Amino acid sequence: MPEQLPTLPGAEQLFEEFPSGLLVTSTTGLILKVNRTFCSWVGMPAEELVGLKRLQELFTMGGRIFHQTHWLPTLQMQGSLSEVKFEVRHKDGRTIPMMMNAIRRVGASGSYDEIAVAVAEERNKYERELVAARKRADELVLKERSAQEDLTISQARLRQALRIGALFLWEVDVASGRRRYEDEAARLLGFEAPRPVTDVMYAGAIAPHDREKEAEAFAHAIDGTLDGYQCTYRLNGVDGVQRTVVSSGQGFFDQEGALIQFVGILSDVTEPTRQRALAEDRALFAEQMVGIVSHDLRNPLSAILMGIKLLAHEETAPGKVRVLGHVTSSATRAQRLIEELLDFTQARVGRGIAVVPRPFDLHACIATIVEELALAFPDRKIVHQRLGEGQVVADPDRIAQLVGNLVGNAMAYGTPGGTVTVSSSTDQLTASLRVHNTGDAIPDVQIASLFEPMVRGVPGDSGIRSVGLGLYIVKAIAAAHRGGVTVTSSRDQGTEFVFTFPRIS
Repeated sequence: MPEQLPTLPGAEQLFEEFPSGLLVTSTTGLILKVNRTFCSWVGMPAEELVGLKRLQELFTMGGRIFHQTHWLPTLQMQGSLSEVKFEVRHKDGRTIPMMMNAIRRVGASGSYDEIAVAVAEERNKYERELVAARKRADELVLKERSAQEDLTISQARLRQALRIGALFLWEVDVASGRRRYEDEAARLLGFEAPRPVTDVMYAGAIAPHDREKEAEAFAHAIDGTLDGYQCTYRLNGVDGVQRTVVSSGQGFFDQEGALIQFVGILSDVTEPTRQRALAEDRALFAEQMVGIVSHDLRNPLSAILMGIKLLAHEETAPGKVRVLGHVTSSATRAQRLIEELLDFTQARVGRGIAVVPRPFDLHACIATIVEELALAFPDRKIVHQRLGEGQVVADPDRIAQLVGNLVGNAMAYGTPGGTVTVSSSTDQLTASLRVHNTGDAIPDVQIASLFEPMVRGVPGDSGIRSVGLGLYIVKAIAAAHRGGVTVTSSRDQGTEFVFTFPRIS
């Protein structure tokens, strides 16, 4: 069955209803004919356009300039124009982007231009988006370039810092689990210049006694058992030098716990380790020497004190008795200093201060000590307070030494003429001794190091001198009794040292 063809519109109807705008203008742009499609786009009927307006009058200022400088000369020279975009003004003032194609016809009665127009709103939007995308792309390129430059600078700084700090990088090949070292790490193996270092080569250089420890630490870091990896071990270099290395690293894992990256740093600490060991040896030697000298001085001083007592017993002349008293005081002070040095050496070098626990009455012991101290400080008042039954198992001689040191400290740093209170108390499980004095508060920054050796305050007019071992020995005696000592100090409440220990040590 033959196809039934539609009735075609006439030429005039086709012109008016064509889906593109159609215009005929003079060579100067005067509109001679226009279809309804174009008229509807610009919001003006043909009666307001034909013979009254030139096409360029509908353009924006930029379009008018382009029409004058390019449109007219091009049509004059080559007779046509294709795909030229203009912003055409609607009657209400808004602009509509339109693409125009023009051809110049030359007839017997003169020349005219035929123009086909299409609205380019979507194309214009696309072009704007394309321009915006290109701008964003250019900005991203600039940012990427800047980031690459910053990365290059950062890498250079990192490399410089690693070189100055004698640090070397390594990482883990996630696929094989093997470690990869930078060529500079060859220096740790005793090579004079950088060279490739394999995992097997490096592992073989680790001292045999350190290999198991290092391998275990690395395995725990790789499987995520430990957060990070750090291990100190020794490397036997090809140059015959054994170096001490600190190797540290950090693994990064995905949500399933699989390793995705591991980076590490090697640091040569051979010299600092050697210097630290040397310093420790020197300190130990000095402390041992102090102990030896103090021990050797104790016997002659004891003989001197014994001789002074015999001379004082037989001497009756007041002047000589006074001189012997000064000598006795000086020798006693020297003996006390030697005893402190011996205790200090025993606490630092040995296994701590030795104690011989036995049952005794704490209250009675402290009362006797307070009486003796009252004779040593005749111009100061010492009060003894007691609480509980008083039976303990401890070393009474060390307890007396502890109380003597604390009271001496209170006399040196407390208010001149102020009262010093010594309290002894017991309960079912513990015993405690408190020594309280009034006076200026101990600064907070000093309390933290108060029980360290060679730390002293600044006594007023007490006349007491020491090498700063008293409170260190107090702490050592407390530790030997499985107890502890604390201090609180304020201007209003005064200063109080509290020694607490088990009733049965």
